[in-house]
Amino acid sequence: MSAPKGPRGPYAKTPRVRQQILEAALAVFAESGYRATTMKEIAERAGISQRGLVHHFGSKEALLLGVLELREAESGILAASAGTDAISAIIRIIEDNYTRPGLIELHSTLAAEAVSPEHPAHDHYVQRYRDFRAYLTSAFEVALGPSDGDGPLTAAQMAATVIALLDGLQLQWLYDRESVDLEAIVRRVILTFAPAALPDDADVKATR
Repeated sequence: MSAPKGPRGPYAKTPRVRQQILEAALAVFAESGYRATTMKEIAERAGISQRGLVHHFGSKEALLLGVLELREAESGILAASAGTDAISAIIRIIEDNYTRPGLIELHSTLAAEAVSPEHPAHDHYVQRYRDFRAYLTSAFEVALGPSDGDGPLTAAQMAATVIALLDGLQLQWLYDRESVDLEAIVRRVILTFAPAALPDDADVKATR
């Protein structure tokens, strides 16, 4: 009996084409924002026809959610590689973002656009910030211990502060990548308020 053959025809390259489309969409969304982007622009960037694009993603909304899901999955893999150390996971994601500035551009654009409840990414960002705060709050609760109300920040406040710091610094970094060392600043802030949350070598890295 002959060996089974792989998929043929237009579906043979579907995973690769979908990845190609998502990468093109990420780039165009980052440059123009969601609302100003057209499916035609994305198809041209991906090097396929609009018909081919619609075959894989039936609408611009579906494409945007596909891009967001892809990034969340990638971030999940990076976070998992740090085990239970949530702060190290954040640092790894920052390091990865440095190599892919389009991701930072996309997040900075969408986080502002999606404040409107009518935006297709609104629910995604509402849940994303809730989950991110909960994730960091748990990490800081372990590092800071029980709060007696006398500390500078509670674990929940520290979590919200770090997220605000990340968003603001990423925006500044997009404008001036030479002057803003996002990772070093985040490490220094965490070292100041919750030193136990950082790995043992953080005091060295935070001063670089």
